[in-house]
Amino acid sequence: MNAFLAELGKRAADRWLTLLVLPGALFLAVSGAGVLVLGHERWYDVRALAGAVNSIGGASRGTGQVLMFVVFLGLGASAVGLAARAVGGGVERLWLTTNRGRASRWLTARRRTRWSIADQRYRTALLRCCGEGSHEASAYKLDALLIARDRICPVSPERPTWMGDRVRATSERVHLMYDVDFASLWPRLWLCMPDATRAELIAARTALSAEARLFGWGLFYLPLAGWWWPSGVISMVTCLVAWSRGRTAAATLAELAESTVDLYGRDLAEQLGVNCSGTFSRDIGLEVTRILRKDG
Repeated sequence: MNAFLAELGKRAADRWLTLLVLPGALFLAVSGAGVLVLGHERWYDVRALAGAVNSIGGASRGTGQVLMFVVFLGLGASAVGLAARAVGGGVERLWLTTNRGRASRWLTARRRTRWSIADQRYRTALLRCCGEGSHEASAYKLDALLIARDRICPVSPERPTWMGDRVRATSERVHLMYDVDFASLWPRLWLCMPDATRAELIAARTALSAEARLFGWGLFYLPLAGWWWPSGVISMVTCLVAWSRGRTAAATLAELAESTVDLYGRDLAEQLGVNCSGTFSRDIGLEVTRILRKDG
């Protein structure tokens, strides 16, 4: 038990250092260097920055002063890290938000219109292809139109953001394929899947949260651009990278969740006592939903 608690404390300390202290210390260092030392005109003055660093740890300062500086730096970095973590949580909720407010409804309607146009193009080309007969050029065009539609959303959009719709599309696609209620299915399926599958899903979910926190850090650097303009570049690059990687993480999470239903839905049906001699089908999915929702 002592070894377990020691290992747990070590991991907690590592996460505290990695997620809060180090990014917070970097932010405080950039803030101090850019705002207090460099400014717009001397944004590249490395010599002035080196002089400021030497003055902090100069020989005239005692060990106690340096130690107090390190302690306050750690506390300040932790406070900034907690604030950035809270902002990251807000960013994640914004990425996955539902329709709330006039702006969200407008964005959802705009995305739905784009999807409808792309879907109509795909269906028109599909009918034309079936009428003309299948050949390589038509198949290539159909694939391109389908990819263009699914790039907006695999199903008709219902949320203002791509990430929110990509995650939501999983439950709708599962329902259309197996006639099963994903909200009722998932908690039970989680208990049936192997540990390796759970680890992959947890890693994908953690990656999405991590990118949201990174976006939050990017927002933190934006106000500093008023005193040191390179901070604005740092903010823009950080937010763009976090947004791009967040889209990838959301798509990965959705694909893994849907794949889990495909692979382990039959196992769950058998554990519930549903006769599943063949593949996991709509009839079996409907029976599983009836049992899980306690509809009688």
